[in-house]
Amino acid sequence: MNLKALIYRARIRGVPVYCCFLCVLYLFYKQFFYPRLQHADCVPKHLHQYVEYNEKFILVPRELQSAEISELASTIAALNYERTVFQTHKYGTVTSKTTILVVQVHRDLERLQYLIVSLAQVREIESVLLVFSHSYYDDRINKLVSKITFCRFMQIFYPYSLQLYPNKFPGIDPDDCASATGRRKTFCSSRDGRLTEHKHHWWWKASFIFNNLDWSATFKGTVIFLQEDDYVLPDLLHMLRYMRRSHAYLPGLHLLSFGRPHAKGLDFDLLSVSSWHPPFDKGLAFNKSLWQKIAAASVYYCLYDDLSWGYSLLNVFRKFKERPVDMVATLMPRVLSTSVFPSGRAAMQQIALWLVGTSMFPVNVKAVILYSSNGRVNAEVKHPPRGNGGWSDLRDHLLCLDPLMSTTIGNANDITATTFSLTTNIVAHYITVGQHKMNKSDADLT
Repeated sequence: MNLKALIYRARIRGVPVYCCFLCVLYLFYKQFFYPRLQHADCVPKHLHQYVEYNEKFILVPRELQSAEISELASTIAALNYERTVFQTHKYGTVTSKTTILVVQVHRDLERLQYLIVSLAQVREIESVLLVFSHSYYDDRINKLVSKITFCRFMQIFYPYSLQLYPNKFPGIDPDDCASATGRRKTFCSSRDGRLTEHKHHWWWKASFIFNNLDWSATFKGTVIFLQEDDYVLPDLLHMLRYMRRSHAYLPGLHLLSFGRPHAKGLDFDLLSVSSWHPPFDKGLAFNKSLWQKIAAASVYYCLYDDLSWGYSLLNVFRKFKERPVDMVATLMPRVLSTSVFPSGRAAMQQIALWLVGTSMFPVNVKAVILYSSNGRVNAEVKHPPRGNGGWSDLRDHLLCLDPLMSTTIGNANDITATTFSLTTNIVAHYITVGQHKMNKSDADLT
């Protein structure tokens, strides 16, 4: 049915002419302009090289044979030992004051490519070091990262991933309740290696960055922690400069936070000071001085029965003598999560619409602390009475407490060991064979 017939039928039914005109105008707009606004490629042309995978792409893990696992483990060990920084010929060597952005990567390649696109558009990105910490080794991921030309970057690989330990601890142990076979057992560990890996990886990655890079001993810069499903705004580093200055005016600040759930009408030029707590673990940033305090209280991270590294970190801060542990956070988040959208592409399109008409790169930035008649608002976060579970296995505790997890794995599956070799003196007598057998039946223990 053509347009003329539609208008005629509307007229004989008494529809006013102006309504017909508006309807035609709407159809014309929807046909020719709306798709361009809704589905336009928000990626600048010079960054198209980073976008290779569509919204339906899923990186399916491949089951490796024993020989392949051994070869891959050797490759990862060599790469972590070399710690090669790329693009130094273009941007210079890394110094003790260089800002580091470290991205924890698993297998979400479609979202990762849009994170890289967003990073490429950050002003002064050429001054930072971008570190990708992987829990899964794949040539397609490595190829995407190796294309980066806008800043210095390096790749490190979590050496105790499920990819390298698919059928034993710290992966999915056959004796775990949630084993690869799917069968439930009577006497078993309630851990799930697919869930514990994320917390282990975060701790290993932070320890590696602050302790094992060539410049770690004298490092005085800031480390910003990101995830593969994050998206950063162009004025991320611009706001970092103001947030650092706030330390001079507001002593006692320990943390910087660039992320929070997005909401309309938030001020781009406002910083808020309050006690740190999740969900402000999105875009979390701190320096080596704070890391040393966190590492000194590692037992409260590693023994806390919660799979979330954020809530485990909150439990560490609860033990600090200097309480509360305050943060300065951007009121308008500079790190947004794409996980709440169907895909990275959909997230980028929506974020582009959110940013229309906004005023990034504020010249004057204000930091506020809220007070009420009862004192400071949110002076101290109310901590949960206990963790959410999933982290009760003694082997996970031990692996986490070993700073670089270098002396644990060999004995982690050896039930006959009387004690486990530890590099952390604080828990030298933490685990024994009797404790390790706590999930065995009485018959097995005799």
